[in-house]
Amino acid sequence: MDSPYGIVVKGIAAAVTGAISELGWKETGLSNTIGASKGFGDISCSVAFKLAKELKKSPKEIADAIASKLGPVEMVAKAEADGGYVNFYLDRKSFAAATLGYAARLEAGKAASDLGKGLKVIIEYPSVNPNKPWHIGHLRNALLGDAVANIYDACGYEVEREDFINDLGLQVAESLWGYMNLGDKPEGKFDTWLGEEYVKVSKAIGENAETKAGVGKLLSLIEQDGTYESKLGREVSEKCVMAQYDTSFKYGIYHDVLVWESDVLGYKLLEKAMGILEKANIAKKADDQEYNGCFVINLNEVKELPKELQGLKENSKVLIRSDGNPTYVAKDIAFHMWKFGLIPSAFKYSVFLERQPNGKTLYTTSKDGRPMDFGGVKKAINIIDVKQSFPQMILKLSFNALGRDDIADGIEHLAYGRVELEGESLAGRKGTWEGYTADLLLEETVKKALSLIGTRFNLTESEHNRIARIIALSAIKFEFLKIAPEKWITFSWKWALNFDGDSGPYCQYMHARASRLIEDSRADVGSLLIGPDCTLISGDNEFRLLKLISQATDMVEKACKEMRPNVITDYIVDLAGAFGKFYDSVPVLKAKVEDEKKARLALVLGFAKSMKFSLGLLGLEAIDRM
Repeated sequence: MDSPYGIVVKGIAAAVTGAISELGWKETGLSNTIGASKGFGDISCSVAFKLAKELKKSPKEIADAIASKLGPVEMVAKAEADGGYVNFYLDRKSFAAATLGYAARLEAGKAASDLGKGLKVIIEYPSVNPNKPWHIGHLRNALLGDAVANIYDACGYEVEREDFINDLGLQVAESLWGYMNLGDKPEGKFDTWLGEEYVKVSKAIGENAETKAGVGKLLSLIEQDGTYESKLGREVSEKCVMAQYDTSFKYGIYHDVLVWESDVLGYKLLEKAMGILEKANIAKKADDQEYNGCFVINLNEVKELPKELQGLKENSKVLIRSDGNPTYVAKDIAFHMWKFGLIPSAFKYSVFLERQPNGKTLYTTSKDGRPMDFGGVKKAINIIDVKQSFPQMILKLSFNALGRDDIADGIEHLAYGRVELEGESLAGRKGTWEGYTADLLLEETVKKALSLIGTRFNLTESEHNRIARIIALSAIKFEFLKIAPEKWITFSWKWALNFDGDSGPYCQYMHARASRLIEDSRADVGSLLIGPDCTLISGDNEFRLLKLISQATDMVEKACKEMRPNVITDYIVDLAGAFGKFYDSVPVLKAKVEDEKKARLALVLGFAKSMKFSLGLLGLEAIDRM
């Protein structure tokens, strides 16, 4: 669905291109010079500044020439050159009519763009080891993954939400050793209890050689298909994952499929992947002194190696160690060969959860079950800690070396930075996640939200509790998503629960205000956006709000292309702020003229629909009443 703003920008680009061509000049990347005006006009084009050096003319002279050659542009009343800019003034009546009609078609949870129509994408998150509860670092991963999946959904992609479960690593072996040997009985939430066992064993390994040897032996046994230890390990891991999903569902986060590392090995994906690399002569068993007995990949054939790899000896990377154990990168290569269909899917699937709270079934790879249509994509997005950037680089380059640049280009690493809470950093091996779990964060935020709203809103006790939980979720999600992914976060309750500015609760409150206005008007909502007198939407505060409403699709497409949910948080803060100024300065229900009242109510409804759509992209609920 093309937005009114997008239609105008395309029209301006075509008109400016035509004018430049008529003047005998050439220009590429024109769209990067068109955007919201910071001075005169509604939309400005700064292409004259780009052309000035090449043409050896002043920006003002170029802009004047372009303006003189411009043809008509849909929904634009006039265009004027000013000091190097070409400023475009919208025709307010036609633009308002188009925007209100557009807003009427915005629906939360439905595609608003065909940017990804016909394309399938796997989004992998949060992939927490099945030996402990989510801490707030894991939560950032999960919230980013969920928001990106929602954004891709809204852009028309077929989205597969995938959770990769690493049930064969050292951390899992340590937790399982504690489960089998410490004699503690599970109490409370299983993932939290198991995580405490992990902390105990991790500490004991550093103090006791016998414990260390026992964990090492157990690690080997759980990676051997069919052993008692591998079966028990899978059973304990599944129980932990089930507990983790209790947390996931509290935050409104769901998946389509779980893929287990033990199944990646059990279905021989690793052997098949290593065979493909060896057959292509880019991986082999090394016989030199440094890598003797290891199976390594040679990346010398990759053109323009990143500087991070240029220092590696012979640009080799170990895939299988001399003891036969695969590295993280080897397993990831095999996994991505499955994702992109390079290895035909041999997985079978069974039901892990028949019905998630969103109504959908969660499937899992398993030894028993049936084939299903998971995997086989053109694009895969991995939400992984910024510390894993190097292995992700090796992963992509491995496909370059294989001659599959299409797969390498289709792998996207959305790297995210660390999370801190009140100055405390997290480190799983030290157990400092204790006290900083996603469960405890939500509980504490609900308490603070209850205290904050107090008697501020006219609500019953049950409504207070319900709204406090919605506000708490909004506060957490917005605070985590408003920061660019690669930056560190220090979570602050003061800012997260702020009702007067850059926060989720503030944006929800503005939506509730709009909903209350519409409710109090007793108007027929279905007819509000049909045929209002758009000439009456003419004030500056009204038109500023209208222009922002008109950009919802453009913002979701920008967020999709950049994989940045903070594009949406910035947008809805601007949208809420514009509505606040409109609300405070323009009478709606007390408008002097009935047609004016109807036009302003239409604008209020347009705001509510665009805000609900945008909040939904972040997994936030649009509250109708506070």
